[in-house]
Amino acid sequence: MNLTALNKITTLTSNIIKIIWFKNVGKEVDNQISTYIENYCLKLNIDKKINKVKKWDEAINVINDKDWNKICWKLEEKEKANLLSILIENNNETEVLSNLRDLTLESSKIIEYFSIADIKKDDMRYQYYSKVAAGAAAICCYQAALAIATNQENNHIFISKYELFKAGHWPLIIKTNTFNIF
Repeated sequence: MNLTALNKITTLTSNIIKIIWFKNVGKEVDNQISTYIENYCLKLNIDKKINKVKKWDEAINVINDKDWNKICWKLEEKEKANLLSILIENNNETEVLSNLRDLTLESSKIIEYFSIADIKKDDMRYQYYSKVAAGAAAICCYQAALAIATNQENNHIFISKYELFKAGHWPLIIKTNTFNIF
């Protein structure tokens, strides 16, 4: 059993509450953020076109667009399954799944602890999309845990996406070959 891998998941789980989620949605991206986006795009073999979403209404339009890149989604799903397989192959499956369950439970609390700036709390539509944002962050935490626990490089797609969330942004869908970030 590889306790180091499980410890990495536990550490990530305990750090979730320390992140100030969504603090920079709609704000400019700096050079470090651009590097994470480039890493992500490079690993998915897409152009580095970036659409910097500034407002909630625009973000809602982007994530509801039917023209999202399904190939990128499939690549992420395949990578997630691959990393989980590696993790289970090298560790006790019950312990791996238990640690990942704890991570999922903790990351699902993101919406309880963090509100997104400038959200119209009395508008049900914005409340719904704030939950969508939190769900996307929770999924990303799970993906990042798999990448970190299996000792992937720091420029791995899941680690790069996690760093975007950690920096307070919300990476939205890839539409055609354009990376959208809020």
